[in-house]
Amino acid sequence: MRLDVRWVALTLCLPLAVARAGTDNDYAYAFPLDTKETAEAYRLVLSPEVYASVNPSAGLRDLVVVNALNRPVPFGELPPSPPLRHDFSLAARLLPVPVSTSAHEGVQIERSTSGGIVISQPPNNPSPQHPRQWLVDAGRAVTLDHLEFDAVTLRQDFQVHLAVDASNDLRQWIPLSGDVGVTRVHGESDQVEQLSLPLSGSMAGRYYRIRLIDGDVDWSEDHVPSVRLAGSYTDAVADRLSQLQWLQATNTGSNGNDYVYTLPASLPLEAVKVQLPAANTAARVHVQWPQGEGASSWFDVATLDLVRAAGKDGDAKAQFAPRSVQHLRLHSETPLAAAPVLSIGWLPPQYFFMAEGGGPYRLLAGSYASRRGEYPVVEAWDRLRAKYGEAWTPPVAALGSRVDEVGAAALSAPKVPYDWTRPLLWGVLVVGALAVAGMALSLLRQAKRDEAGS
Repeated sequence: MRLDVRWVALTLCLPLAVARAGTDNDYAYAFPLDTKETAEAYRLVLSPEVYASVNPSAGLRDLVVVNALNRPVPFGELPPSPPLRHDFSLAARLLPVPVSTSAHEGVQIERSTSGGIVISQPPNNPSPQHPRQWLVDAGRAVTLDHLEFDAVTLRQDFQVHLAVDASNDLRQWIPLSGDVGVTRVHGESDQVEQLSLPLSGSMAGRYYRIRLIDGDVDWSEDHVPSVRLAGSYTDAVADRLSQLQWLQATNTGSNGNDYVYTLPASLPLEAVKVQLPAANTAARVHVQWPQGEGASSWFDVATLDLVRAAGKDGDAKAQFAPRSVQHLRLHSETPLAAAPVLSIGWLPPQYFFMAEGGGPYRLLAGSYASRRGEYPVVEAWDRLRAKYGEAWTPPVAALGSRVDEVGAAALSAPKVPYDWTRPLLWGVLVVGALAVAGMALSLLRQAKRDEAGS
């Protein structure tokens, strides 16, 4: 008998179903972006709601801006701006450095606990020589453009050559000008005054030293003139503190002298402000945040002494390095009538995106697996600044209300579907074995019938 094996072959060639994991670039939420002004690029300021929408482990890499065709556009964090320069001007009296007459015990120049200049010399060892060096304290590290003598404080004529050095520790000095002529001549027929010393170099120093290079002048203790310092300074810490946005945390529980606070999301904190709730109270409180995962253990980051009396608000601030925190705790060393008011200071990150493809644009946020691609945002930013000027910043694209894109499920690991490959293979093998067995049984029966017939 010829075995019809077509059904066996069909069974063995059954398609194997291979499960496919959900790897699409799905995001949980979308924020419409309001771009009222036409521009080549826009600026985006992240809000607490955006932070509450992202995957905490993604480091804000699960943020992307898409255009009207739902295609991603170049998008990245705004490059840091150079520090702000503040004008500086100060009138100060020169401090003469006595000429040392002893080879063993010379003049000592030191800083006080507040940073001021302290000049001391051995007692009963006055020098008959006029000073040849003078010091001035700017009070902070500044970059000077020039130094000018105050004509009103000058009591004599002179023609001298001076040099100016800068330092931040009164030990190591950096030259700013090597040999500058300074003149004051008041004659009967004419008057000549050249009292300004232009300074070169970008060295920012707190202390300045004026050295007499050539000539002679009596600027001793009784005749020392005043000078005016003109230049600029930077103060990154103060500037950043002035830019912080303040958000009041929600008190979510108390236990004795401990008060727990919660923020809308894990935000990069840089400062805290604590205020006592009732008048005529005083307390010492410790600002704490969780150590490691969870809130089982806390450690101190700041200690504040609060007094609310005599018209004072009873608040105090503390600043620290940025750290992403959602829960904080205040521990008061003494009981309080109510929970203090806790506010956090943070600087929302700023991003920018290029207007590629046309709007409306949307910010997509929150994904378990999808991450934003790498764009040459620094190069793009430099080109835009070169075109519009160093002071240019893109217009702000305002965030609209959050709406679901895929929903919160996009933040979780996708469920791996059951792998039917192995059961199907076993099924094919079993069916094939049964088919072979059936074929063999059919052959045996046919053989017996043939024998019986013969």
